[in-house]
Amino acid sequence: MLPIDLQSTKVQEVIESEKGLIEDALEEKAYEIATRYTKYVRKKCELHNINTTNPLDLGDYDVLALIPEKNVILNIECKDILPPHCLKDAKRLREKIFGRPGKDYGHFEQIEKRQNYLTEHALSIVNDLSWPVTNTLPKIITIYLTRLTYWWTRFPPREVHTIFLRVDMLAKFIEEL
Repeated sequence: MLPIDLQSTKVQEVIESEKGLIEDALEEKAYEIATRYTKYVRKKCELHNINTTNPLDLGDYDVLALIPEKNVILNIECKDILPPHCLKDAKRLREKIFGRPGKDYGHFEQIEKRQNYLTEHALSIVNDLSWPVTNTLPKIITIYLTRLTYWWTRFPPREVHTIFLRVDMLAKFIEEL
């Protein structure tokens, strides 16, 4: 990330390309960490590819894991948050993640859509993935995993049912479930 907005499409392409590589590395690390605690893990899980009755517009779950001993499904969303360089950047970034009041919900619009779908269809999804099914609904925990945390990830500007974690805290979080 450069400390200035150069308004150059070429520079923006390079930054977005690097950001994508970092997010892919975050997904890989989250997958690796989750596999230490369970064998029921999928990365880049697109439910419509597993069962065509699932909606196409959900996108993919970056990392989806079932921990049967705890009866918990982890829905891990991996994002690289580029650092803001001034208050205007911070506001713009906050709005990109959480949306603008009365207008949109930012990244969380899609995250909440996946989270709600997972909550409503947990047993059938677990069954479709050939994971062990129990009679009780598993608890769904959505994690927004990043390299860095910021003020608004510690104190979100609106209510979200998501846990914000740095990647280096994921293993400890899973251990303490």
